[in-house]
Amino acid sequence: MKIQPLAMAALCLTAHPLGAAGQSTGGYDPAGEGLPLFRPSGAVPVLAVATSRWEVVPTDPHDLLGDYQFLPPYATEDTEGQLFVLLEAEAGQDVSDAEGRFVAVPWTVGCGCAEEGWDQPGWVPPGDTVAFLLTRTRERVRWKGPPVYDVLGWHQPYPTGDFIPYWPPGRVVATDWLTPREFYELLRALPWDTTFRLDPRISFEGVLDWVEQHPDRRDAFPLPTILQEWEKLLEGGAGRSPARPIP
Repeated sequence: MKIQPLAMAALCLTAHPLGAAGQSTGGYDPAGEGLPLFRPSGAVPVLAVATSRWEVVPTDPHDLLGDYQFLPPYATEDTEGQLFVLLEAEAGQDVSDAEGRFVAVPWTVGCGCAEEGWDQPGWVPPGDTVAFLLTRTRERVRWKGPPVYDVLGWHQPYPTGDFIPYWPPGRVVATDWLTPREFYELLRALPWDTTFRLDPRISFEGVLDWVEQHPDRRDAFPLPTILQEWEKLLEGGAGRSPARPIP
């Protein structure tokens, strides 16, 4: 029986097993796995367009990296990924093939928050522009197609992921969301996990700069929640006030 995202949100909230094994910082999951306050080392912000093509990607758990290597064999059978066309990526990062294509394989969570393969009828509507945060998740890919990345399909890409409205406590009903390009720019402004861990106060300078440069977007989801959680972190854990007032 397929469990709908709403029920899964009640069971697992926005947490999941892949983020719980070591990437969490101060109780927060990294961007791509929950509310975006920081990004893992090596993660690349990407703006892309979805196509209607899905590719069968041979997947061996022994070839997977990080927490993905613990996926059970039954979950990696008949793995499929959706083909995307790259629009823009962080400078100096090569995430696609010569034709600007890459494949994103979505993963989900099942009962008890155990990993499962994607069993939804679709994922990203073809033609939609979306923002990803991609990390290297495979030692090798046993095929000759475009680069392959594994992502949590209920948290990525923005704004498609079904768990995104649940990033704050409860479900947010927002009439104004950041555009995919704005969210991509915000991902680029996020601190690295190491910087966030060492000094949350200083680490958010890039985000505050982005907010100052886009004052009319200050109330667009998910910015208010991001800034609120950062303030709570400073008040409850860092013990220091922001380096400058939040715009």
